[in-house]
Order: sequence, then structure tokens, then C-alpha cells
Amino acid sequence: MARRVNIVRVFTSFADGISPQEAVIEVSIVQGLPTFDVIGLCDSSIRESRGRIQPALIASGFQMPKGHITASISPAFMKKSGTSFDLPIAIGMLVASGQLSVNPGSRIYATGEISLDGLIRATPLSPLRMKIAGGNYDYVFIPEGEVNGARCAGVRAMTVKRLSDLRAVFEQGDYRPLSFNLDDVEYDDCAVRDFSVLKGQSKAARTLLIAASGFHNVLLLGSPGCGKTMAGRLLAGIMPPLEGSEIGDVFSAMEAYGIGDEHGKESLCLGKSRPFRYIYPGMNRSRILGSAVKLIPGEFALANHGVLFADEIFEYSREILEAMRVPLEDRVVRMSKDGRNYAFPASFVFIAAGNPCKCGMLYESGKRCTCTPRVRSTYLSKLSGPMRDRIDLVTEMRSVSGEELKESMNSENDDISSSMRSRVKSCWDRQKERYGERGIFNGTNETVDAEILKASREVVDYASSLTETYGLSARGFNRVMRVGRTIADLEDRDYMICDDVAEAAIYRKKDW
Repeated sequence: MARRVNIVRVFTSFADGISPQEAVIEVSIVQGLPTFDVIGLCDSSIRESRGRIQPALIASGFQMPKGHITASISPAFMKKSGTSFDLPIAIGMLVASGQLSVNPGSRIYATGEISLDGLIRATPLSPLRMKIAGGNYDYVFIPEGEVNGARCAGVRAMTVKRLSDLRAVFEQGDYRPLSFNLDDVEYDDCAVRDFSVLKGQSKAARTLLIAASGFHNVLLLGSPGCGKTMAGRLLAGIMPPLEGSEIGDVFSAMEAYGIGDEHGKESLCLGKSRPFRYIYPGMNRSRILGSAVKLIPGEFALANHGVLFADEIFEYSREILEAMRVPLEDRVVRMSKDGRNYAFPASFVFIAAGNPCKCGMLYESGKRCTCTPRVRSTYLSKLSGPMRDRIDLVTEMRSVSGEELKESMNSENDDISSSMRSRVKSCWDRQKERYGERGIFNGTNETVDAEILKASREVVDYASSLTETYGLSARGFNRVMRVGRTIADLEDRDYMICDDVAEAAIYRKKDW
């Protein structure tokens, strides 16, 4: 039989950076002056729940419990923020005051913000938080607006729209949970332009195919208007759709950044398309790398599992360029706040685009470039040596002729992107199998050490000689080997040959 208790525990969760943490809310009601305290190293958004819960209870047909109410949120040593604690606190108060009856020992998980009229709203970072909801709970309640988050987390829960909905659950036994998953999330490849529109840029197309197959960084050099930005957008279209946890990672980053509407991001949609993020000179550091003050991700984290396109790379400030170096190498953006370290995943294909000289006409026919060698060298030197070292593939792009532009307008029936996507997927599968055998899961050629790339002594010796010829650093040697491994994967070869390394070295030329 259900009985009334004065101390109730309700479970919830919160996001500590990008890590989900379980929180236990203990609600106690004792006789005394009517007070309402929320403790547990909470910020103002949690403490303000007192002002939201009281009118919400009355508007929902409940009574505000009499006496001294204490809501303790543990772990008390961790700072917590957000309005998702409203619903579990309210449930704890209703059960502790006897207005809702629950069997002793029942484990209740709840999350959601409560409006003054009792409406339950969604809150950000739901996929992260709801990973906890998959635990051993008897009741799991989430707002209707967090359905997409529940699908990312793959949980079984009951959606509630208003606080008054709980009366039917506990008094009438009307607990109706649903299983959420990503089975029906579709990939809309119709929204992606086909790669056939990139006419007259065969070298650039080959470079982008290699980049997508191994997650390599690219620099596109070409005159203004030759198609560099379009090439970057097309790259996202030849990458296979997002899978499983990748969908949740992208969705969580977008929620944390604030993409969607102002009421819990209900307008944010799930999709399997790889993200394409665009940055440009003039963006501040927090917009690009994220804000450590608010723990908000930047464009680097938003591009995770996709493409980050940096336009006019030579026009960025030196401070921004140097700040990019470590995240590009580690594929993680690290932040520190209140003595704790946080890391936001940032694994993407980095595409930088720029003019080959100050006037931009170096590669155009007819000697149209007006820059002297000194001016050209000064312009290109804006990209430091260490930053250049993190770029695997460099290719030039030229303006196409009028006839080629005309042909690109009549290419609606071409389906090059689909076949390229299949080749990239095949390369990814080979890499997963190769590195999975070594315990490196979801590894790509760009992220592994050169010594496990399956290269013969002949290939290594040849790559070493090219290192001397091109004056490459140790990092440059490793990156040439990685690109060579990707080229071999594109040709379905288990082992690299010297031609693979030779082609990789060509893309890493030093004359730019």
C-alpha cells in the first residue's frame, strides 16, 4: 500500500560541461514557519524555482505545502545551473505533502521547467542529460518538447505537458511510457547540391574526396569567385549521414549554443545531414572556439562530425589563427572554469580558403597578377609555419570558362555525390575495421599514429626521402603518411605503395 512520507528522493540530471551527471533531490517538509529553501551549490536559475513552483502548484489544482520546505540537490560539491530541476522539485514536494501517493522505494526520474500556469517546458542539453534517464527508474517523466533529446538518448519515458497530468499517473495508475529511438530519422540528400556543379576543378574534387575519406585538413587557394565556398559546402554532401550517437552529439551542441526558438528549442529538428559551419575574419574568439565563462560551444564544437569552412584564412588575426592550432591538432576544444576543466569534441574536416596572393589573380591566365614576389610572400606569411603544418592538403582553384559554367547549369541529372559518398563510406568502414582491431573505435586516418598505418619498409624509406626533399617536419611526415593511407583506402589496398605517398606529398607542397 502507498503511504505518505515526509522526506522524498527524486532523481534528475544536469550537464557538467558535456558530461551528464545524476542529481538526487531530497525534499523535506517539517512543521514550522512557511519557508522554502533550495540548497546544494545552486545558481540563481535553480533558486528562482521557488517563485515558479508555488503559483504552478496552485494553478494546477494542488496546494502549497505548509511548513518548512527544504529541497537539497546533491552532489552538493558540484555547481549546478538550469531550470530543469523545477519538475523534480515539484514532484518531491507533492509526494512529501501527501498530495501524490507513490509506493515506497519507487525511483522517480523527472526533468523540466515549470511555468507559472503549470506548463512543463523543455530545457537545453536534453540528449546529454537524458543519458542518465536510461537507468533503473520506475517512473521517467520528460517534457513534450524534449522528445528529440529522448530519441537521441534512446530512453523509455512518459511525456507530460502540464503539472496536473501527474495526478492521473499516481492516483489512477495511468503511467504510459514510450520508447524513443532514432529509427525514423531520415537523411535528406535532396537538399544537397550534387558535386557535378563543380566543373573544371578536377584537382580540387580529388582533394576534397581524399579529405572526406580520411578527415584531413584542406587549404583551397584560388581567385575570388572561383568556387571555393561552394566546394566546401559540397564536401559535407559527400560525407555519409550521421549515425547513432553522432546525431545526439550534434543536436546537443546546437541546443547548448542556442539554435532554435526561445522556448526550450522545440523548433530544433533532428537530422542525419553532416553539419557545415562557416567562419570568417572578424568573428571573435568566443564565437569561434566557445565561451569559457558561460560554457557555450563555438563554431569548432558545432562543426563536430562535419565540416568547418574558414573563409579568407589569410585575413584572420594572428591571435585567432594561433588559438586554432591546438584544437585542430587534438580535435577537442578545452576550457577551464571555476578550477575545473571541460572539453568539447571538435572532430571535423577543416577547410580553409584564401587568395593565393594579395590581388588574388596568381593562378589566372594572361599574367593578370599584379603582386611582386615580396608582396606575395608577405601576404602568405600571415599563416604561421605551425599553422601550415596542420594542413594536410593544399590545392589551387582557377576560374572556369563560360562554357563550363553553362554545362554546370545543365547538370541536374548527374549523381556524382552519391557515388562519391559511397566511396567515402567504404573508406570509413575500412578504417573502423582496421583500427577497431587495435581498440581504437571510430578512428580515422587523420587521428591515428603513423606507425599503425600498415606501411612497408620501402614506403617508409620513400616517405623519409620526400621529407628531406620537401623540408617537412616530423608532423609533416606523419601527415603525409596518413594522407597516403587514405589514398590507398580509396583504391581498396590493404597496404600503401610509394605512389600513394608521392601523391600525398604533392598536396603538401611548400611553394605557397
